Amino acid sequence: MVVETAPPVATGAPPPLRRRHPRLLAVLAVLIGISGALGLAEVALRMWEALRAAPIVPGVIEGPKDLRFKGRIKPNLDAVIRRHPTSGRDVRVRTNSLGLRGPEETRKAPGEIRVFVLGDSITFAEYLDEEETYPAILERTLAEAVPGRAVRVLNGGGPNVGTRDEAALLEELAPVVRPDIVLVAFYLNDGLRPVPYPDVIRLPVWIGWSRLADRASSLWARATHRARHGARYRWVQEFSARRWVNDRTAFDRVIALAESDWGVAWHDYSWSVVEEGLERMIRLGHQHGFQVLMAAFPASVQVESRFEDDRPQRRARELASRLGLPFVDLLPVLRAAAAESLFYDHCHLTPHGNTLVAKALALFVARHALKLGSRTIQ
Repeated sequence: MVVETAPPVATGAPPPLRRRHPRLLAVLAVLIGISGALGLAEVALRMWEALRAAPIVPGVIEGPKDLRFKGRIKPNLDAVIRRHPTSGRDVRVRTNSLGLRGPEETRKAPGEIRVFVLGDSITFAEYLDEEETYPAILERTLAEAVPGRAVRVLNGGGPNVGTRDEAALLEELAPVVRPDIVLVAFYLNDGLRPVPYPDVIRLPVWIGWSRLADRASSLWARATHRARHGARYRWVQEFSARRWVNDRTAFDRVIALAESDWGVAWHDYSWSVVEEGLERMIRLGHQHGFQVLMAAFPASVQVESRFEDDRPQRRARELASRLGLPFVDLLPVLRAAAAESLFYDHCHLTPHGNTLVAKALALFVARHALKLGSRTIQ
């Protein structure tokens, strides 16, 4: 009987291929999977950014932040914001090819009075229907005040802008829109200097091409910013409590806490930014032949509290006088109607608030528009 035995295995022989370096193979598989996922994410992000950069067709957008691209209002926009966080309404927002809210810009007619309104979200008012905004109401009211003359009011507002941004927009669009009057809608935080934090972190050359890496670095920078500057918004809780309506101490406290926003107008350092922007607008006016007017919008705290504090408005009036700008203060108009529903929050006006403002501005603008005469309005 022959007993079969396995052949001897040479000492030091390599193991079968399937058992070679199992950990290395696992690591390679993981790296390949991660690389593939990152590649797909890179492609998806580039496609998404391309869609954001393109004009939006009629449809639904998520919120007011989606109106902007690279710091400007998207042109040729026609969309609906569902349940806007300010008004709670579904609002249609359309912009023309210049990125201004409203219909497409037309060639200026002979004898037409053209007013270009510059302002922030109070002016742009994407939380209201277009015809409810004060620039639209101002156009209708001015047309009644100056019969026989064509009147056009252009809404040059934009969310989260200040006097410096408005001057830059005016410099870009003044030769195109050819205004006779530029109405600067000043709000109390227009002199707020931007908080210095990087939108993106400088990336090494070898990874700088990646939009995914660029976006990740931006998110990290913004998360760091929120952690560092979250105290800027402490005023919101104090404002919501509304103790400032009847309590003088609470009134002074909410103004102090809001220094990072509208409360900055109570501090000297903010006004140099405002003055710089206004001076730039005045120079543009001399260059392009339009007059600059200034209107001061209050915070709702100033309107609805029992206590009066108009120091920012007095400072604005003083600045306008020194620069030779006609000026109107809207605080008395709104304070006289304080018992009515005028604000949604600390600054954004209801339709009724917009109507009151537009009527006051119509008297102010008409007085100066008629002074211009046929020599300027062509």
